[in-house]
Amino acid sequence: MTTSDTTAEGPAFSPEAYAAVEKAGTQRRALYTPIVLEQAAALLTEMWAAGERHGVAPSEWGWVADLAGATIDAVSRPYDGRPATERTLEEIVALHRHLIGALTSTEIGLTARLGLHGASVIVDRGPRTPRGGFHGDADVEARIYSDGGWHLTFAADGSSVISVAAPDSEAGAAQVAEIVRAFVNGELGNPFRG
Repeated sequence: MTTSDTTAEGPAFSPEAYAAVEKAGTQRRALYTPIVLEQAAALLTEMWAAGERHGVAPSEWGWVADLAGATIDAVSRPYDGRPATERTLEEIVALHRHLIGALTSTEIGLTARLGLHGASVIVDRGPRTPRGGFHGDADVEARIYSDGGWHLTFAADGSSVISVAAPDSEAGAAQVAEIVRAFVNGELGNPFRG
């Protein structure tokens, strides 16, 4: 197991731990931003190191527990759970504006706008966006709730919703924008299936 150095940009984690939590994330009904994956990988790296001190190699954990899955579940819980204080409409609109800024930046280049009363962000679908909505042509909708985390769905009644584990911050909104970009461009497939 190799460990990366701790940097000012984030926690130390091994490439193997990052790959393990990334794989575990694909088997869950949520999408994970790099911030969350890095935190889970750092925790997994530390747990593997503790195991090694007791004679348990990282490869041995798979026989008794889904340690990678447990770390991503534990680390992402605060991002999808109820915040300490419920967000105000002004806080929600500010986070949605950060998301729109990231989505419409030259790096991402999507068309996005505030939804009704600023309660969501509507993103124009692209030619490779998975089918969604009654006729399969609904735009994409992203939002953060007053009493929960970020979510992705189609802008149509009755559409499935998937959690996006990310902080409720400008940096979190930027990483949610990357996930929305990948979804709109067909790079994620259809995360609502399965």
